[in-house]
Amino acid sequence: MSTKNDKPVAVVTAAAQRLGRAIALAFARAGYDLVVHYRASRAQAEDTAELATACGARAVVLGANLAIRATAEEFVANCLSAFARVDVLVANAGAFERTPVNEFSDDACQRMLADNLFATLWVARAFGVEMRARGGGSIVALADVAALRPWRGYLAYNIAKAGVVALVRTLAKELAPEVRVNAIAPGPVLFPPGFDPQARQREIERTLLKREGLPDHVADAALFLCRNDYVTGVVLPVDGGRLLAGDDGY
Repeated sequence: MSTKNDKPVAVVTAAAQRLGRAIALAFARAGYDLVVHYRASRAQAEDTAELATACGARAVVLGANLAIRATAEEFVANCLSAFARVDVLVANAGAFERTPVNEFSDDACQRMLADNLFATLWVARAFGVEMRARGGGSIVALADVAALRPWRGYLAYNIAKAGVVALVRTLAKELAPEVRVNAIAPGPVLFPPGFDPQARQREIERTLLKREGLPDHVADAALFLCRNDYVTGVVLPVDGGRLLAGDDGY
């Protein structure tokens, strides 16, 4: 059963750990109540909620596989049952997998599309329609610099993240003027566990700023895109100048 909201409410998907946790806590510190989404990491999601509560937020933990449309739409309904409204969606859920063109498989392609594109599409569309009917809202999706300058060896991932950019730009048109829709394209921020150390250093050196980005850099960008009410349909690189540095990466 929903309750009256005294504060704005943000839903952060894949908020159990890493980048999603940093984004969720940034919104908690900024005065938002939260829905902390997870797919499998319930214990970590509860830790995120506990940290958010310590910042003064009311935090609700909800699990769902957002790549499945019916499950994603049920998740949206559960969010709206927990709170009287949702003001912000940060669609952070995603996955990263190497898929060289000569080793490409249907399964890998389906995984990348499901976990990156469709896990964003279903929740963004459902929340966007609800926000428009209510008269306002903001959606921020996590893309990648690879959507703008593809990495070698990551065919399926590149395609999926490029789809996220197309989705954001389309929804920005479809949902205007009530709802603003934007994307963040992180560069070398929080490399995946087990990432090759030499490749990691090589990517850092390819930035103009010669250093790895922090999760808070991305979280701050998400807050900016939600606070600035004259920005919609943009893809904001948070990449230390990686896009300007040339070279196609990896």
